[in-house]
Amino acid sequence: VECFLHVYSNAGLPNAMGGYDESPDDMAQANKVFFENGWLNMVGGCCGSTPPHIKAIREMSESYKPRKLPDVGRPKMWLSGLEDLKVEDVHNHLGLPFLNVGERCNISGSLRFKKLMMSGDYGTAMDIAKKQVEDGAHVIDINVDDGMLDGLAAMQKFVKIAVTEPEVSKVPFMLDASKFEIVLAGLKWCQGKCIVNSISLKVGEELFKEQATLLKKHGCAVVVMAFDEEGQAATEEEKVRICKRSYDILVNEVKFPPEDIIFDPNVLTIGTGMEEHANYGVDFINATKTIKEICPYVKISGGISNLSFGFRGVMKIRESIHSVFLHHAILESGMDVGIVNAHEMLALSEVEPEIKTGCDNLVFNKTPDATDVMLELTKKEKERLEALKNGGGAMEVKQTSWRDLDVTKRLEHALINGISQYVDQDVEEARQQAEKPLHIIEGPLMDGMNIIGDLFGAGKMFLPQVIKSARVMKKAVAYLIPFMEEEKREKLIAEGKNPEDFNENDDSNFAGKCLNSS
Repeated sequence: VECFLHVYSNAGLPNAMGGYDESPDDMAQANKVFFENGWLNMVGGCCGSTPPHIKAIREMSESYKPRKLPDVGRPKMWLSGLEDLKVEDVHNHLGLPFLNVGERCNISGSLRFKKLMMSGDYGTAMDIAKKQVEDGAHVIDINVDDGMLDGLAAMQKFVKIAVTEPEVSKVPFMLDASKFEIVLAGLKWCQGKCIVNSISLKVGEELFKEQATLLKKHGCAVVVMAFDEEGQAATEEEKVRICKRSYDILVNEVKFPPEDIIFDPNVLTIGTGMEEHANYGVDFINATKTIKEICPYVKISGGISNLSFGFRGVMKIRESIHSVFLHHAILESGMDVGIVNAHEMLALSEVEPEIKTGCDNLVFNKTPDATDVMLELTKKEKERLEALKNGGGAMEVKQTSWRDLDVTKRLEHALINGISQYVDQDVEEARQQAEKPLHIIEGPLMDGMNIIGDLFGAGKMFLPQVIKSARVMKKAVAYLIPFMEEEKREKLIAEGKNPEDFNENDDSNFAGKCLNSS
């Protein structure tokens, strides 16, 4: 190790009276093995040793050379549980130079783990941690953030139990929480050298430096989020700017070892159907390369499951997206660390050609229809899984036109499937049949949106589809608004009022009030 080593032993074991019986010569002989092997830089005595004991040890050591410190090389991140781990030397089970941080002991990453934490079943929770190590996790992420859980107490209890489980505690821990006091509580019970996730400039420079100084004293590595007083970094430029600013403060002012800094430039969700999200994958990969170049010795990490959140429920599609993303982020830009489900990870060679092409277009924002293509592939995969579930036979799909349905069902279908092509004519047909335009919104349109909510909640509908449905709803309502305004105008005229008069303080002009909590 790159430090001095010191041994100061007792003069043997204590006797029945609490005294020590080992003679100076015996104690010196017991220490001889350290001198012969060149293991020590310093030696002394503790309980039971006297000046004659120290004299004998000194005389024994005089003919031996002290331990030579290793040559100083490139700074490396060196973590430990019961076993040590040099991050730079790690290759994961897929052969990539990448540190797998297991995500399954994270309330946000595992519903099963969340239920176990809420019920206080820490024993079974330890089985999840062990399974992650078996499946290839080099580090275990521990996150107990939940509004219905005492996070501080849960973190302390989990870590206290985990360090008694050799199959779990042999790997380093990543203590993960949104509140600094929670990670600090876990840190005090954590053996070896762990990672704290996370701190950021969101709290302001002074508190940021205070937290970093405290973590430096504890000797841990730290994840620093690309987040500052202005908010979360989304673009490549913002990611680079915030990480460089954080690096300069940590290294130049706090004197934090740069090799113990892990930047998380924010892996954000792609494939949502929103144009402003389409380049998030490219921004992360490009920012990673730049940050590694301008911030020497740092590591780059990210929560990989965020990338494919829009396709939740279909693991094959999600892990295929992750595979393409990680292959390029790791081998081309130098990404070092990621919070992953190690058991489900796919090598790039394992991704089916058609899906690989779709993922490549989606991750690198190559085509405008990349999200729609991935949705089609996701739909096919769900149909395949359903067929297997029903006995393995191929699904026979009877082709019928939804345009043959009545107008109410057509509107529901258009909403659920995000089809805007026929909205205006269908809404007009429904308006002709309805007593009021508002009834169409409160009726078939809201019925469709309720179905969408149920499907999304059950994992049967994906985020890009929900956004497309919202656009159809917006278009339908926009068509009805002029008719609703005209209806309101005619009502005012019938009441003998001037429709051009408007009192902005008159609440009756509005359907109601809402509370925006954000």
